[in-house]
Amino acid sequence: MRLLARLHRIDRRWLYVATLVLMLVPFILPLTLPAGHVARTTRAAFELIDSCPPDKVVIIDSSWDAGSQAENRAQLEAVVAHLCRRRIKFVVTSLGVTALGPDFARDIIRPLAERAGYEYGRDWVQLGFVQGVAGALGPLIDRFCRDLWGLYPRDVHNTPVEELPLMQAVRRGADAHAFCCFTYAPAYEWISFANAQYGLRLVFGCMTIMCPAYYPYIDSGQLAGMLVGNVGAAEYEALNGVAGRGTRLGVPAAFGNCAIIIAAVLGNIGLWAERRGRRAAA
Repeated sequence: MRLLARLHRIDRRWLYVATLVLMLVPFILPLTLPAGHVARTTRAAFELIDSCPPDKVVIIDSSWDAGSQAENRAQLEAVVAHLCRRRIKFVVTSLGVTALGPDFARDIIRPLAERAGYEYGRDWVQLGFVQGVAGALGPLIDRFCRDLWGLYPRDVHNTPVEELPLMQAVRRGADAHAFCCFTYAPAYEWISFANAQYGLRLVFGCMTIMCPAYYPYIDSGQLAGMLVGNVGAAEYEALNGVAGRGTRLGVPAAFGNCAIIIAAVLGNIGLWAERRGRRAAA
């Protein structure tokens, strides 16, 4: 009983070390986990993009940088890999959140597009960053939906948009088959402007801790789908049949969660043993 009671007084630093070691194991050994259950939000996002007609375009807003790349990067990779596999054309924007968004997006998208044989300007286009007002992206999103050419007269290579063949099919944001926003916490204005006023079907890719705020919009149908952190990326990869970054990062996350659960169980066993020992002594 005394040995069990000591579990309640383990130095927390040893718990941190044990958790770190467990999370490092998947990076050393080639471990994988089965896909398991796919959330309805992920499946809805996949099915919406997969149903894109040949004459339509998917717009991706990549508005993340180093601060949220731990989860947004895997989400972007998964969706772009799906687009390339299905030969779906796409346009990339970075609206009002971070000026570093285009650089991070380019480093991910360009290799995938080149391997798929995509031709820039005809199969995919990157339009770059447009500055917005923090906390008030409504006017910017409204203009995006009404006049994409006016908002982006040139792409990231300073080429006029009217000279890009792909842009002939998407003169305004509302012309797209679907719109995917990948950032720490997508702005609610996308729902109130892009979906409610212009009927643009939306998919959000957000950090895990931010997802609870968007579920009401999934239930109401205003949000067509959502990728929740690396788990959402891994689920999307499973549907696409390609194991990527989301799948790889899901293993150390699972190991870390197991370490937390084990520590909680041992701590409660130690607390129970300590209290029982006190009662016996009394």
